[in-house]
Amino acid sequence: SAWYDGERIQISRDRVDRLGFFKEVNVETDEVPNSADQVDLTVKVVEKPTGNLLVGAGYSSSDKLSFTASIKQENVFGSGNYLGIEVNTSQSNRNLVLSTVDPYFTVDGISRAIDLFYRTSSPINSRGEEYKLVTPGAAIRFGVPFSDFDTVFTNKSYKDYRELYGANSTALPLTIGWARDQRDSLLAPTQGRYQRVNFEWSVAGDVRYLRTNLQYQQYIPITNRFTLGLNAELGWGKGLGDKPYPIFKNFYGGGLGSVRVF
Repeated sequence: SAWYDGERIQISRDRVDRLGFFKEVNVETDEVPNSADQVDLTVKVVEKPTGNLLVGAGYSSSDKLSFTASIKQENVFGSGNYLGIEVNTSQSNRNLVLSTVDPYFTVDGISRAIDLFYRTSSPINSRGEEYKLVTPGAAIRFGVPFSDFDTVFTNKSYKDYRELYGANSTALPLTIGWARDQRDSLLAPTQGRYQRVNFEWSVAGDVRYLRTNLQYQQYIPITNRFTLGLNAELGWGKGLGDKPYPIFKNFYGGGLGSVRVF
């Protein structure tokens, strides 16, 4: 019972597509019988499998033999919730991660994500230094939608790690972030942009630092079959309270140990 608005109809279609549950989303306009100035809108969707099972093995001169396995379900039990379990093991890195996301934790659309993880890492560096990081932890994140495109995220987590600050040390980082998603599709965007910024501040424990990360993506349609995608990221960090910046929060620009083959 509203005026026809092509822009709002396109926004509604994009919101359905960004759920990630469908491979096709189309809005069809049908005339209402015996009404020359009225139409019905029909949203037709084609569902897609929302689960992902990955099992792999590999060998490299740095990691030796490695194994990877993960199970991820975007719509577990038809609830709209995400559940993921991931296991990676190699000579230099071992990860065990359990994640769950409730996109509508409240009726107002506030999302809640919970992560439990246990990681061990022996980073590779050009100076020949050898060290090992053990990081068990948990995190909880809330996303508050402010518009169709804008969401603010808050996070609180606890981490233990070793080496640089002694055998055992703690940090309590608080995180706040903002994201704006104006892409026309979550899986295969052809136009629009995505912007994200995150701030992390360690407020307690014996490690204090500030860290921020920014990301910008732009999709430009060239033809009906080709789209130009641009992605830029910027990171900055600083140690606080006469403490050096923690090595486990370093930024990496690629190279051995950070780019995997597939």
